[in-house]
Order: sequence, then C-alpha cells, then structure tokens
Amino acid sequence: MMTLSNFIRGVLALSLSGGMYVATSVFAADIPPKLPFESKAIGPGIYAAIDSPRGTSGSNAGFVIGDDGVLVVDSFFDPEATRALVLEIRKLTTKPIRYVVNTHYHADHVGGDAVLRAAGAVIIAHRYVRGWIRTENLHLFGDHLTPQIRAMVTSLPLPDVVTDKDLTVWLGKRKILVRSVLGHTGGDLIVSVPDAKVVFCGDILWRHVAPNIIDGTVARWIDTVDALRHASDAAQTTFVPGHGDVATLEDVVKFDDYLADLRTTVLRERTAGLSGEALVKAALPGLAMRYGDWTAFGYFAPLELRYMDQELAGTKRTPAPVAD
Repeated sequence: MMTLSNFIRGVLALSLSGGMYVATSVFAADIPPKLPFESKAIGPGIYAAIDSPRGTSGSNAGFVIGDDGVLVVDSFFDPEATRALVLEIRKLTTKPIRYVVNTHYHADHVGGDAVLRAAGAVIIAHRYVRGWIRTENLHLFGDHLTPQIRAMVTSLPLPDVVTDKDLTVWLGKRKILVRSVLGHTGGDLIVSVPDAKVVFCGDILWRHVAPNIIDGTVARWIDTVDALRHASDAAQTTFVPGHGDVATLEDVVKFDDYLADLRTTVLRERTAGLSGEALVKAALPGLAMRYGDWTAFGYFAPLELRYMDQELAGTKRTPAPVAD
C-alpha cells in the first residue's frame, strides 16, 4: 500500500534528483542559502511558493496580502520551510499573518501549521481535518510509522475554524473565497481570490505530476476539476496546484484528461476480466505513452491503477467522515 512516508520520500527524492548544491566559488560562504521554495508573484499582493527542485518543502503553498493582514494557503511538510515562508512574507509586509487555510489533512501540506500559529495565524480547514490530521496521517505512514513520526503527527495543531461549506474571509476590502470540494481526500478546500482571478487548488490539481490518489475518489475528483475547467473566467485564471509549477487552464484540462484516462483505462481492463497486478501490467504501457514524461509517473502510476481498480470494485479504503 502507498504510504505517506513513501510519498514524502518520493517527493523529496525527486526534489533532490538534480543533485546537491555544490558551491564552486571561493566566496560561497558569502552567498545566502537558497530558499526551499520559489516565490512567484502571481497577482497584486499574491504569491505562490512553489516547492523547489532542490528544496524540502514537500508541496506548494502561497499567500495573499490584503488591506489589514495576510492569509496563507498550506504550510509545507518541513517547518523550516515554513519559517522561511514567514520571513519572505515579512520582507513584503508588516501586516499580521491572520489565517492559514489547510487545503487538506496530508502532512506535506500541514507540517508547518505550528509555525504559522506561532506567527499569529488562525488555522482554517475542512471539518473532517480536525478528526483526521492526527489519525489518518498515522495510517498513511503504515509500516514506516516510528515513535518519532508518531510524535510528530500527534503534535500537529488542530484547526481552529472548520467548515464543510463555502466560507468568505475578508482581509479589509479584499475578499477571499474558501470552497469545500470533493475528490482528493473527502475533506478538501480550495481558495480563490476573485479580484485577481487566482485559485489555490491544493492537491485537487497537479501540474505535470502524477497524483497521489491514496484517499481519492476519482469520479468525484473529475467532477471538481471539470468545474474548474468550465468556469466562466477559467481562461483568465491563474491556478496554483498542490504539486508542480503555477498552472493555466491548459494545465487544468490536461489533468482533467489524466484522471479521465486513468478511469477509462482501468474500466476497460476490468471489462476484459483483468484485476490486480495483471491489470496494472496491461494498462501501464498505454498510460505511459500519453503521460510517461510527467514527474513521478513511474512511481505513482502503478499505485494509481491499483487504487482505481479498487474504487471501481467498491473495495477502496477512504477516510471515514468524522463528526465535530
């Protein structure tokens, strides 16, 4: 079974695959260390923090500067990366960091919540995240769960504000919409800034990266991505995925097609009587012809095929909804 530790290791392995940075200048000590993410201005007062190829952030994040404060979206896996994010925010504004929105409960997106809470942020998440963040993350580590990992997971902050409905947050005159959506975990939020046509998608969107669908329900996921794809202003919108670079409508379409192809491919092989490893072996080459150049495809695609098979068979485990 895919575990979150394997996921994080896979992400970090990909991040480090370019090799460790080696200073070639005798003045290397005078060069400031590189950020573990790339900060990109994507709108007035809006920044995406894209996991660096040599970083250890583990995922993307971002932030929005309003009239009277800052809202952050996700907090990376590594708290040190989160501290670097706070410093980047402080370079741009002295306004208080008021909120952090967790797009879902996975540790690679919430690992730095304590850092942001210490900086003054109120943690906003889907209502199920409060019940999942310290339990389902343990499940995802599987056989790799150590006492140290257990301590890390069970100390993750619980969200302060939870919702399973759409929520509006105001930063002075700046309106931010937090929307509850379905697909990646069963407890997902996306964050949009209407005045700038920017949407932070969390792991509802992956740009040219094969997705982790361990908790996913692909049929519902496709519906959610379809809605992003067909929004009236989609062509003018900038999308920030959970993994991969800043995206456009074209990238949303490609990811929508990926999920649809995954489902169609597995359905076809099941109709032919295949399942399990035989299905993976039969389905993988065709999928690879279309998407084999996507980051992490070789790692995630076989897992995706198994999970899609289980979803169609009605045997896939997904996190159970938790009451407040």
